Order: sequence, then C-alpha cells, then structure tokens
Amino acid sequence: MNSDQVLKTIQNENIAFIDFWFVDIFGELHNVGIPSYAIDKDSFVNGLEKLDASSIVGFKAVNHSDMILMPDPTSFKILPNDYDPGNRKNARIFCDLYDGSVNKESRYNRDSRGIAHKASEKLTELGITHTNWGPEIEFFVFDTINVYPSPYAATHSYGGSGYSIESKESPWAKGNVSTAIDLKEGYYPSQPKDTLEGFRKDVCDDLYNYFGIKIEAEHHEVATSGQCEINLVYDEMIAMADNVIAVKNLIKVKAKRKNKVATFMPKPIFGDNASAMHTHQSLWKENTNVMYDQDDKVAQMSQIGRYYIGGILSHASALCAITNPTTNSYKRLVPGFEAPVNVCWGLGNRSAAIRVPMYSRNQEKSKRMEYRVPDPTANIYLLEAALLLAGLDGIKNKIDPGDPVEENVYKLSTEKKREYHIGSLPVSLKGSLDSLASDSKFLEDVFTRDFLDQYSDLKYKEYTAFAQTPTAWEVSMYADA
Repeated sequence: MNSDQVLKTIQNENIAFIDFWFVDIFGELHNVGIPSYAIDKDSFVNGLEKLDASSIVGFKAVNHSDMILMPDPTSFKILPNDYDPGNRKNARIFCDLYDGSVNKESRYNRDSRGIAHKASEKLTELGITHTNWGPEIEFFVFDTINVYPSPYAATHSYGGSGYSIESKESPWAKGNVSTAIDLKEGYYPSQPKDTLEGFRKDVCDDLYNYFGIKIEAEHHEVATSGQCEINLVYDEMIAMADNVIAVKNLIKVKAKRKNKVATFMPKPIFGDNASAMHTHQSLWKENTNVMYDQDDKVAQMSQIGRYYIGGILSHASALCAITNPTTNSYKRLVPGFEAPVNVCWGLGNRSAAIRVPMYSRNQEKSKRMEYRVPDPTANIYLLEAALLLAGLDGIKNKIDPGDPVEENVYKLSTEKKREYHIGSLPVSLKGSLDSLASDSKFLEDVFTRDFLDQYSDLKYKEYTAFAQTPTAWEVSMYADA
C-alpha cells in the first residue's frame, strides 16, 4: 500500500486506532497508538513527532531526545481481535526512526530497521538484487512461570531466588497421564500429548488472514512442556524481519489471552532441548538464484554461495554477539542438545553450524544455506544485517569454507576437528562480545562504530550482572564449602 491507500482503508474499514510499531536495539517491540482521525497525509510526509528517545534503552540522552517516527505505509495491516478486548478495530504500521528532518541522511543510526535497510543496499555492489530469508521460529508456551520471591532477590533482599515452570505436558506435573512428554521426546507427538496444536493453528490462521504471512509448517518440537515451532515461507529481507516481529508478538498476545505465557528464552528447562531460530538464506539476481550451480556435483552450490558460507563461518564468533545475544543463549550452545557448537558446514548435516539442505537435486528455487546458530532472542533486523554483511565479506574476499563435513561433528575427536579446521563458538556472552570487539570491521560501515559501542556496552553490563548474581544451583553446591 501507499499512504493514500492506507488512509482510504482506514476509512472504509472503520479502523479506530493505528498502532505505530518500532523496535529498540535489542529487538524489543514498542508501540504508540493514535486515533485514526488524527492521522492524515502529512503523517506520512513529515512523520509523527511522538518519540522521546531518552525513554528507550540504548537510544538517546534526555537533553537530545526528540525524534520522529516515519510510518512505512507498505507495512500497514489490520490487527487480529486478540489485540483489543474492547472490540475496537485496530491496525498497525511499522515506523522508521529519524533524527531531525526526514531525509536519508537523518535516518537514526541506532534504528535496527534502518540498519537492515542499509545492509540490503550493499547487495547492488555485487550485482545481487535481493535476498530471501526463511527463519524457523521456536518457542515455549507454558501454563505459568513462577519466579520467587523476586527476580532481584539474590542481589537485593538476600533471600534467595528460584523459578518453577508449570505445563500439562511436563513429566513433573500432577494428573497428566495422557499428556506427559519426557525430556527430549516432544518431536511431532500427536494429541492428546500435544496440548498446543490448536493454539499453533490459531496463530497460523491469524498470521495469514491478518498479516498475510504464509506458513510452511507448524509442529511441536523436541522439548517437553510446550516447545513449538512455526516455519515461515521465505520472503525478502525487510518484509521477513517485520514478519518475525509480528509473529513473536502475536504468539505472546494470544498466549496471554489464554492465560498462558509464551517465551522465546532459549533454554528455560535444564536437561532438555532449547529453542533456536535457524535462518535460511539465498541470494538472487532478479529471477536467478546465484547460490545455485547445477554443475557442482557435490552440493550444487555456486562459488558465490560457497564464499558467502565462508564469510559467515569466518565471522561466526563475532556474529554470536548478535545472533545469540543473551546469557541464556550459551546454555543452549552446548553439546548433546542438537545445537551447533562447531564452526563448519555440511550437506544435510544438522550437527554443523551451516547446513545446505539436500532433500533433492536440481532445485534452483530452493537452493539455500541454513545458519543453525541463532536463537529467537536475537533482534531479527540486526541478525539479518549481520549475516548478510558477513556473507558479502566472504564473497568480496573470496573466503572459501573448505569441503563440507560429512561426519557427525558432535562425535569427532579434537584431533579430527583440528584436521578439518573446525573451530568452536564462544561459550559465553562475554566471549562473543570479546570476539565482536576484535572482529567488527565487516559491520562498521553499516552498523556504525557508535551503534556497536552502545550495543556492546549494554550487553557487557548485562553479562556482568549475571556473572555477579548467586544462583540457587551455586548455593546448593557451595553453601557447605
């Protein structure tokens, strides 16, 4: 849609409020609602003077806080009924952020959506017209999460802290003979064990009917206690990032309406699988998939595609600061739970950081690479931008990834890994931030040094708070020392 079509739709559909959406530097969704009668053509020309940037984490100081929200009419969508218990009809529009006048030079450098836009413009330097992205979004839906006595107990009241998770599917729940799923036994169960099939289908229906987001598949995932996965049909870079924000928010909203809680925290349950966001990527020049090479007998992957893979693998440790941005992320990146911990690529090999799907050959449309490292706490705009820039760096510098690894990487000896030149991912958020500090040149032209410094500073503080907080596990282990 353009702005005129949006204004006409608002009138014809009797839209009461428009929710203007944007995200902070960590991908957290923010919203301001404005009555439809207060929106006019000028709103799309000069933007909305509605943002106090000093109140958004990681944005601006209080003495330079005025910013403009510029609505993107192409992102206009009518919202599902779950968004308003008052039965009003609402719509949403994503906004770009501007610092002062509305022109390309004034685009705010800490606007995640703007960073993704800027990264996508780098494609033209290599004759590539667009990229397609297809994330697999994993998450948990619990009946409740109880944190007691408070999330700050250990540091503020010295009273200790802990948490409990309740789910009809959990093996520790009472009265759940027909719904219990043991640890690591939740892959594709049928009803009645799968208690969330109806919930996922409701989400998928709303995603398609309201947001126009097409779904490849939905299913229960490997973990117990309501681990789910929704796979999105591929789309171009910015459209897909917007879609991921919408999907995550709708899941949370619909779970809340059902008195449940949805979480994209990667590893909430000890001893069980965690949630990932495997991200499929392909490069295109008009209608030609430049990752595809029919004559390549190994992977039917072009040399450009191999260089793209090489770029991502060469920057994998630094990328973790963006693709796996929480302290909890590194409780997922451990051996034994189907998460990648080794930096290599393979064909149909889910033990590698990068997998090139090989279901069938001679399929140009579906030739792609899947990066299996990210988790759903990542800011999708930054994730896409960083992966793209790493891949393009690989193409520019002809970084060859070597031969694909055919073995189960989890079972390779240390000696074999050295022979195959297989590195390891960071084991902590601090490790990934340290890697980013020493390997950020490939990002700086788009992300800017200012953004990377602010992002890293806030994340280092997050890690420090985590590292200094005693946990229930530590107390039980060391109290009698």
